[in-house]
Amino acid sequence: MPPSGRGHRAEDGGFDFWRHLDDLRKAMFWSVIGWVASAAVCYQYWAQLWNLLLLPMQTMKNPPKIIVTNPTGAVTMSFQIALVAGSFFATPWVLWQVWRFIQPALHVRERKIAMRAIWWITFLFAVGAICGYYTVFPMTIKWLAEYGDGMFQQMWTVDDYTAMSVKLIGGFAAMFEFPLLTWVLASMGMFTAKDLWRWSRGAIVLIFIFAAVLTPPDPVSQCIMAVPMLILYFAGVGSAWLARRKA
Repeated sequence: MPPSGRGHRAEDGGFDFWRHLDDLRKAMFWSVIGWVASAAVCYQYWAQLWNLLLLPMQTMKNPPKIIVTNPTGAVTMSFQIALVAGSFFATPWVLWQVWRFIQPALHVRERKIAMRAIWWITFLFAVGAICGYYTVFPMTIKWLAEYGDGMFQQMWTVDDYTAMSVKLIGGFAAMFEFPLLTWVLASMGMFTAKDLWRWSRGAIVLIFIFAAVLTPPDPVSQCIMAVPMLILYFAGVGSAWLARRKA
């Protein structure tokens, strides 16, 4: 049975450490089961998911050729796609397990904040992935594929293309969580909008470093990724301000 979400208290009123550890084990077990089941279903459709990643190339005059350079390349790619897609679709289930585990340790106000956050995490991640797929991902692929205006015959390995696609879309989706994260932490009194504004210079540097890690090593791709991230950072400043205002 999945964990009940009810905390176990010892006679002195404190949490029983070993029973609490057992609840953590159960939450992790059911989270992994949900993730594996979701990945198994996605594996049945890995070819369709792969075709979705290839859509940006359909509008190009001379799209790069995707090649396999080792005997297991195609198999590895299919498993990667299934695992990543499975992680996405299993997110609500995993978050629900996390909620059931942490709920007993939270105060009433913290429970309300966490419950709202769980639903918004799923929604914003989905919105971020969709926006990344239709904006940052095709723009980056198009710029890289057409660089040199046909001077080169480009051939990309299936491993490199899959890894780049996952980093671009997944990284953009993760960044969409930032305004929510700042709202939650600001609601709990961890910092204020003024603090985020004061840290903005350092944040800009870190964002460009993060964008450089997620994108190919060229300034254009880095800027394509960094600009939306900067917008989301300052959206986080606004969400922190709203959180403290309502507190």
